[in-house]
Amino acid sequence: MPDPEPADGSPPPEPSAPAARNEMFTLLVLLLASAVLLVLCLGCAAFWLYN
Repeated sequence: MPDPEPADGSPPPEPSAPAARNEMFTLLVLLLASAVLLVLCLGCAAFWLYN
């Protein structure tokens, strides 16, 4: 069961260091995958355009 929100409206505590590191790793992997797909699309478009 989730903890109830604090009555004073303060934000929830920050995630622990391993959870934050895991989230940063996930974002880095997604960024890398996006960059690879972008390069692949641009490479295919350039190949199609100049061939």
